[in-house]
Formats: sequence, C-alpha cells, structure tokens
Amino acid sequence: MKQLKRLAVAGMALSIWHMPALAQETIEERLANMEQRIQYLEERVSVQDEEIIKRDLQIAKLMEHGVQTEHEDGWFNSVQVSGLVEVEAAYEDPYEGDSTSDAVLAKMELGVTAQVTNWVGAEVVLLHEEDETDIEVDVATMTIGPQEGPWSFTAGQYFVPFGTFESNFISDPMTLELGETRESALQFSFESNGFHTALFAFNGDNNEDGEDRFESFGAALGYATEREDSAFAVNLSYISDIGDSDNLQDAIADGLAAGPDGEIEDDDATNNDETADNDADYDSHVSGWSTSAMLRIGSLSLLAEYLGASEDFEAHELEFDGEGAEPTSFMVEAAYDFDVAGRPATVAVGYQETDEALALELPEERLMLGFSVEMMDGVALAVEGALDDDYSEKDGGTGEDARIVTLQLATEF
Repeated sequence: MKQLKRLAVAGMALSIWHMPALAQETIEERLANMEQRIQYLEERVSVQDEEIIKRDLQIAKLMEHGVQTEHEDGWFNSVQVSGLVEVEAAYEDPYEGDSTSDAVLAKMELGVTAQVTNWVGAEVVLLHEEDETDIEVDVATMTIGPQEGPWSFTAGQYFVPFGTFESNFISDPMTLELGETRESALQFSFESNGFHTALFAFNGDNNEDGEDRFESFGAALGYATEREDSAFAVNLSYISDIGDSDNLQDAIADGLAAGPDGEIEDDDATNNDETADNDADYDSHVSGWSTSAMLRIGSLSLLAEYLGASEDFEAHELEFDGEGAEPTSFMVEAAYDFDVAGRPATVAVGYQETDEALALELPEERLMLGFSVEMMDGVALAVEGALDDDYSEKDGGTGEDARIVTLQLATEF
C-alpha cells in the first residue's frame, strides 16, 4: 500500500513538472501542427482518389470486353424476357367464291435471352399463330464468342441468313414466303466496320439421291452504315438448296407424293414436313440467290429485294405450266415517317411480284398501301390494303383479282 501511494505521488509530481512545457506551446505552433496534419490528410485522400479512379477505369474496360465483376453477380442480371402479341381483323374478297372476314390472334411470341457466361449466350423463342401454328419452339440457339466482339459461332434451330425480308407492312413480303428457311444449323459470323458476313451449314430435308447428309450450306455478305439523317444497307446471300425453304419444302413434298403422273401415292406424305417421301425421288439441289438494299434519307426510306432459284426444279418436284418451275420473287417499298399527335407514324406503298410460283399459292402481282402509328409506348395500330393479281388461266391460275384489308393491334415488351 505504501508503495502504491509513493507511485501516485511520483506520478503527480511528474505531471506538474511537465505542465510548464505544455503551457509554453503557443497558439501559432498549434495552428502550424494542425495545418501539417490537414496537409497530410489531403495528400492521403488525393492518393485514394487516384486509386479509385484507376479501379473504375479497370472495371469499365473489363465490362466492355464482357468480363463480369462482383457487382454483376446473380442470374437475374443476365436474363431478359421479351414478348410480342399481334391481333388482326381482316376482310378478304378472294379470286373466287364469297368474301370472308375474321379476327384472330395472328402471332404470339415469347422470348428469353441469357448471357450464360462471358463467352456463351442463349436464346429461346416460343411461337403461336392461330389456325396455323400451335405453340412450338421457333428459335433455340447458343452463341459462343466475346461479348461485343467481331466474331461469333451459333448452333441450334434458327432462321438462316438467306434473305433479309424487311417490310413496313403487316403481311410478310413474298420474298419471305419463297425463301425463309428455318433449320438446325451451325453458323460462323464476323462483323467489322459496317461489313458483316456469315457462313452456315445444315442437313436439309430434301435428300439428294436418297443420301441423308449434312451437306446443305450457304453464305451471306452485307454492308450497313448509318448517320444522323441517313442510312444505307446492301446484302447478298446464297443457299445451296432453296428447296429447303419452309414453304418450298411443303410444295416439293406434295409434288413428290403425287408422283410423275400427278396422282397421290402416299397421303401421309402430303403436307408433312417430317415424313415427306422425298429421299429417293429428289433429283438434285437447286441453289438460290437473294440481294436487297435499303436507303433512308431524312423521313423517306426505300426498300428493295430480289430472291429466287438459280435454275429449274424437276417437273415432278415443282411444276409450272407443265414444266419444272424456277420460282422467283421481287419487292419494292417506299415509306415516309411523320408524327400524329406527337406519336411516330408511317405511311407506305409497295409493289411485289413473283414468277413461276403458282405452286406456292402466291399471286403474280401485289399492290399495297399501309399506315401505322404508335398509339403509346409498346403499342401500335396498323392498317393495310392489298390488291392481288392471280396467274392467268393459261398458267394454271384464275386470272382474277383479290382484295384484302387487314387491321392489326400489336404490343411488345
């Protein structure tokens, strides 16, 4: 206890001994010390700011090259869902018979896209068309390649890049009716400085000489440029067998099922893409070509496309006027954009024609006039009128006209 008291007394004496030294520190000296400390802290903050800026730049570069950071964790950040609903009401005065009218769910699409990893993406699209297509997988693909990179490799079921089929109208252009091709295929694509190219290959349904091989192929090449008030694009594509297009497959299957004498040999083969008896009877692949161009200057835009077979099919495969058909199609459109009550609107006029495409039940000529307006965000109203001229009676048609008026209400998200 005495030792503790002695230590306490010594401590107090030591404190009293240093008090004059503390008292001797002037206000100026304290301010100088504070300024030094503030300067030191400012230097530390400046260094930390530089480090933060460097880190942000590194993160931005990584994101540009498709590298995920810790802020992007979670599957919900890489999955997007989109959809389309189109309801149409139509009045038709056909080539022959009474006029008809109807309202249908023309199209329902539901799509999901996902960035599975930094190098792998996937897409699935479901489709339903009333009276035409039950719910089916329209597109299902996986794509390998760097995000925002110049090249990619795609595998799965999709519409191969044969033809462009752009249009301002509700109805599909007749180039699409002739050439649209959905297959399970492999594709390599490259894009740089406005140029784009694609090479694809698949096993078509029309087997030459009965040989079931992965031998159908095609290529596409194009260039596109866009400025503030103008745009231009041109495309060229090739396919080794245009007979693999969706509608030509059906027509060829019907021809092969009928046989050389025109009589149906296999009812089950008719109108059946999967079981068409064309393995032994399909003579040879018929290649197809497509070229298209688009020009926009201000509010005015022009579209044109040609698509067709490069030679005749055999008469028992696809017939026209008693001989083998060489179907072709052409379309041209002009459109003008303007505002209606502050909402974007478009008026368009178009002309389309086909040659030797009677077996596809397409008209020989078509004149079109259309108008569309965005009623609100994601909702559009469109109306179009079409005047079709059928092939002449000499060519196997009716030689008559048909009139169709279509009203469409569409929404997408």
